[in-house]
Amino acid sequence: MNPLISPELHTLAEEFLWNAEHVFHGDSPLYEKLARRIVNDPEILALAAHTPPRQPPSNLLFASVHYLLLRGKDDPLAIFYPDLTRKPDTTDDPYPVFRAFCLEHADEIIPLVETRRVQTNEVARCSFFFPAFTLIASRVHHEPLALIEVGSSAGLNLNWDRYAYDYGDDKLYGDTNSSILLKCELRGAHRPSLPNGEYEFPRAASRVGVDIHPNDVNDDDAMRWLRALVWPEQLDRAERLQQAIALAREFPPRLLAGDALELVPPLLAEIPPSAPVVLFHSFVLNQISSDARAQYYALLEQHSAERELFDVAVEPQEWPAPLVLTTLYRGERAGATLASCDYHGRWLEWMNRYNDASL
Repeated sequence: MNPLISPELHTLAEEFLWNAEHVFHGDSPLYEKLARRIVNDPEILALAAHTPPRQPPSNLLFASVHYLLLRGKDDPLAIFYPDLTRKPDTTDDPYPVFRAFCLEHADEIIPLVETRRVQTNEVARCSFFFPAFTLIASRVHHEPLALIEVGSSAGLNLNWDRYAYDYGDDKLYGDTNSSILLKCELRGAHRPSLPNGEYEFPRAASRVGVDIHPNDVNDDDAMRWLRALVWPEQLDRAERLQQAIALAREFPPRLLAGDALELVPPLLAEIPPSAPVVLFHSFVLNQISSDARAQYYALLEQHSAERELFDVAVEPQEWPAPLVLTTLYRGERAGATLASCDYHGRWLEWMNRYNDASL
């Protein structure tokens, strides 16, 4: 590592290196190359250092640059982005051009890094939620579910039952007429809970999303930011996002702005006591403090005194990501890891012992 990197930036440099090796590797060759070079560049690290606490600096910096390019910045850097040019340059070194772009547009990048959030609304993650909802529905005798998404971004995952699902068994689940098909590879020897003779298709009694900064699907600039969060090589993700936005404009989700700790209690109060409540979230709790995470689950325990609550989470502390179902009743909670899964929804490995409605 560059000896000129200050102690203040050293941890940040290590984070860029970790992301290059464990996050971008194999999925984004461009971001991997850039992240490895940023490790030794104090000026670019200084830009990323404007990232707020508990936000991922590499994602925010790369998304900010991508956002400016998507907004129409005419710059040689675009030739290295597969989603911005028909014949991307994969042979030349992109870093000098990237570095020049960052320094030239630092006055625009810094406010983006300071104020925007990583709110990746990846609807392919519904491939995990769908079998979890199916399992919960069987547990509550197929009563319609009252759904609350915590950290909903634009609420695209709230339309989970309007998507079609392909788990590689020559059968489609969900809305088989949907324009959005989510393909998820099943790994391992066990099958997830999917609608069949034993499990019915789960139904939604209500759905609402809460987020500190919800994204309006009718706000083109907000949707451009979501688009910028998609890595340049992942053209299928970008296309799927646009399709999900179009569907959400047809079926707009109900979104509330604010802290879940403040919004969840009144939402629970408006749901009939007989309705089973499912809260779900993915890659959200890592963006709040450990104290806030503890408060969230303490809140659910408190409100489970008179009703059963279910919490479905993909909140990895390590890879692969675990799909965890927490059941709360009479102030007590029990958790079980249902599956391991890819963070972009590409594969799922179910655990057989949890493929049981009595969970």
